[in-house]
Amino acid sequence: MLITGRRSLTTVLRLILDLVLVLNLLTLIFLPFILDALYRDPGILQQLDSSPALWPDEAGLRSDYPSDLPPGSRPFYLVFLYASGLGTVWILAEGHFILRRLEKNQPFAQQQVGSFRRVSLAFAWLTLVFAVKIVFYNTLLTMFCCGLFFVLALIGLVLSEVFLNAWQVKTENELTV
Repeated sequence: MLITGRRSLTTVLRLILDLVLVLNLLTLIFLPFILDALYRDPGILQQLDSSPALWPDEAGLRSDYPSDLPPGSRPFYLVFLYASGLGTVWILAEGHFILRRLEKNQPFAQQQVGSFRRVSLAFAWLTLVFAVKIVFYNTLLTMFCCGLFFVLALIGLVLSEVFLNAWQVKTENELTV
């Protein structure tokens, strides 16, 4: 199977990415309703936990609000989820364009440099969003994601420079006769 070009692994990956992008957009559209359902019945999250209760009283504790979903936090979480959701839409859209160029066998096009810089900016945005969440509603996962997004922002910057150098070398070679 081909890695790049038409009918390749790149095409399959782009189609999967496009599906995730559509699901992300649908989630953003229905986010207020989803969040309302979670706040109305916090036990919805309990259904995802397959571990059995260790103590008889533990079942009563699980029906209360989870520790990362306090009763008065709905406005914060709505803004947080929209901000992080828009960041992921941004990354997925840029990923779509990067993979499209790979399908066209243009891996070192000048537009790739801009796409990787924008991906880096989107990860920096997510770092900022998660840093704000650390201040208001900190969890271990929030700190992990914040650090991960910071590293991914730096990787995006490095990749943009690598693709810039590759584009410059490609352009010089095309002018050489």
